[in-house]
Amino acid sequence: MNYERSYQEYRDFDRDHIWHPYTQEKNAKANFLVKKAYEEFIEIIDENGDRKKIIDGISSWWVNIHGHCHPYIQEKIKEQLGQHEQVIFAGFTHEPAIKLVDKLLNFLPKTDLFSPSSNPRILSKAFFSDNGSTAVEVAIKMALQFFYNKGWHNKKRIITFTDAYHGDTVGTMSVGATDTFHHAFKSILFPVDRIDGPDKFLKNSKTKPISCEEKIFAEEQSLKALISEIEKRPNEHAALIIEPLVQAAGGMKFHSTTYLQKIREICNHFDIFLIADEVFTGFGRTGTNFACTQASIVPDMICLSKALTGGFMPMGLTFTTKEIYSAFYDDSRLKTFFHGHSYTGNSLSCAAGLASIELFEKEKRLEDVKFINMKMQDQLLKKDLCDLSIIRDIRILGAIAVVEFHTNDQHEYLSSIGPRIQEYFMKNNILLRPLGNVLYFLPPYTISNESLEYCLDKIRCFAYDLEKSVITLQR
Repeated sequence: MNYERSYQEYRDFDRDHIWHPYTQEKNAKANFLVKKAYEEFIEIIDENGDRKKIIDGISSWWVNIHGHCHPYIQEKIKEQLGQHEQVIFAGFTHEPAIKLVDKLLNFLPKTDLFSPSSNPRILSKAFFSDNGSTAVEVAIKMALQFFYNKGWHNKKRIITFTDAYHGDTVGTMSVGATDTFHHAFKSILFPVDRIDGPDKFLKNSKTKPISCEEKIFAEEQSLKALISEIEKRPNEHAALIIEPLVQAAGGMKFHSTTYLQKIREICNHFDIFLIADEVFTGFGRTGTNFACTQASIVPDMICLSKALTGGFMPMGLTFTTKEIYSAFYDDSRLKTFFHGHSYTGNSLSCAAGLASIELFEKEKRLEDVKFINMKMQDQLLKKDLCDLSIIRDIRILGAIAVVEFHTNDQHEYLSSIGPRIQEYFMKNNILLRPLGNVLYFLPPYTISNESLEYCLDKIRCFAYDLEKSVITLQR
């Protein structure tokens, strides 16, 4: 069958009428037309009108963990369609929401080395929203209104980290620090206290690979900067927000469990709420159910989305403690948490979320992650690859592999290497979407061994090809 004519019509309409995310439309190539998706594959029509199958190497923007169109989640959504699709969630509730929250309560981080056994920190209250940005927005508003309701009006500042990304709503842009994305909106963002994360103290490092000693030193410097900033404004901070273990969109930058534990300890000491943005890291991506679980800490609020529904439906969830909830539970209606969305607690999204978690447990997804991690380490941490001059760092955690290249570009996210990476892998039938000079690979957990080995081999090939081209230019 010839798809050329229909593809051309679709492409022209798309170009004339549809504005795509994170895309400079003037110089962007024609969008690929998706015809089908299954397992780790996406079938597309390319720029020549030909149908081809590519491997989804980024889980379609980090959401798809069970493979595309998993029949179990499909079936559960169909079952829910026969009951109700969307009902108002103010004054009403329903079984899909109740069952999802009940399942998640046993799934969330429970062990906290830094809360007393007599009064353990327990995430027991859930607030629904629509996506990752809104899940974080909810947490920010909860933290600020908690202290407002308590009459402690001086505690209204938020601490965040350089290169953080928490979403694209006004509040989440404010606590983010990705100037490339948000510089046009600075005039409407509220002020925050921004701390350099560990990576900022490695900027001048030329060792290959970056040593453990350097990483430990960098984390210590970041923690000192954090304490110093808090002490400048005593009793003014309501919350600190962090992407635990991995700053995702900021460049897939890792920090240790020890660093995360110290953050929890500092927040406890200064009576600052800890908000864990696990929109990216949640549901096994770092090797455990949640990143906080690895550090044996429980945050005061945790924000969930992306893999929450297995890549089927949009949904956000913010969990918090009874302590925080109690500041809103009052005879005065003025202390109400005035926040909501039309699709809050969407029935179909809840059904998808519940099915996704059931699959996660039944099909032992953490074992899949462990296997992927082993393969990544075996193929990407070999000395011959690590010693290439073009490579700044290779880091692997859970089902995340990152190869960071040296670049002379002023803006790493806009590095000229980025489009080159994307083009190379699409020619080799792999979808990757680099963060400038940072190539990252995070496939669905169900990726076949054949596809996994193929992708890792092509990552190695790209690094060698890039090294050769740099050496040739230097001559």
